[in-house]
Amino acid sequence: MSSGYYLGFDVGGTKITAVLASREGKIKKRIEAKTRKLKGVTDLINQIHTLGEQFDNFDDIGVIFPAPISSKGISLFAPNLMGWNEVNVKERLERAFQRDVFVDNDATAQAISVKLFDKGRKYGNFIYLVVGTGIGGGIFIDNKIYRGGNGYAGELGHTVILTNGPVCGCGRRGCIESLASGRAMARRATENSKEIRNSPFLSSIPLERLSAEDLFSGREMGDPFCTLLVDESIYYLSVAIANYINEFDPEAIFLGGGLMKNDPSLISELKESVENESGKYSRNVPIIKVADRTVELAPIALSVYESTNHTPD
Repeated sequence: MSSGYYLGFDVGGTKITAVLASREGKIKKRIEAKTRKLKGVTDLINQIHTLGEQFDNFDDIGVIFPAPISSKGISLFAPNLMGWNEVNVKERLERAFQRDVFVDNDATAQAISVKLFDKGRKYGNFIYLVVGTGIGGGIFIDNKIYRGGNGYAGELGHTVILTNGPVCGCGRRGCIESLASGRAMARRATENSKEIRNSPFLSSIPLERLSAEDLFSGREMGDPFCTLLVDESIYYLSVAIANYINEFDPEAIFLGGGLMKNDPSLISELKESVENESGKYSRNVPIIKVADRTVELAPIALSVYESTNHTPD
């Protein structure tokens, strides 16, 4: 008999969040723990399972992981976790829990959450872009998440928009992630130590602690260097979004991630910049910020979506 509740795990490089929630997205219980990421695969699997033992009376399990995940549940690589290259995450977790476990990367699961728990309900075709420390994405086509031939579709952050640009973590040059993510913004700032010394706002912040949030704060206070870096990132992001609109003809663009919390005017600035970048292909595509709750419910959304649409092999 169905309990009507689902268990979800959001496994990050810093923390693991476990959530028990209804299929409507009402959270019943939530636990956080620091990720044990340095002792290898078995130790982290055991940690996830131990957290799961603190919950009962649920139907299915969804786990989102900070890595590209294949359609078979294999992590291609996990830059923030030790030893997770080419690991069958799904198989290891199912062995631990002795039941079906649905596994996917964080951005794809968040796109599903937009569809189930946010304004994505009204759209059959949309793009979700998460802009935070890195940049990822998810694509809905005809009311279904699009995963591609092997499950790796949606890596929108690795769209090259500046040939011979900075080297990205994926190994290519000029990806949007290397130009407009939080990590990229902080890196670009610290590479210009002279500008930082001359910056009224940034000069008092140690370089090793400088963040994208600091750059947004500096722009708000009128700091010229901060304004330049933030405006450049908005420009690069708008170029990428205009490309996605031309490629997929979505009904809407949804934006999530930490950088979206820094400036209430960011969405309106992006809309204007995307309009300018679209040229004669300009069309009225809404750009919508997702709710924080949508991101938190991503592993629950994955579990609900997959258990509803899953066909046993």
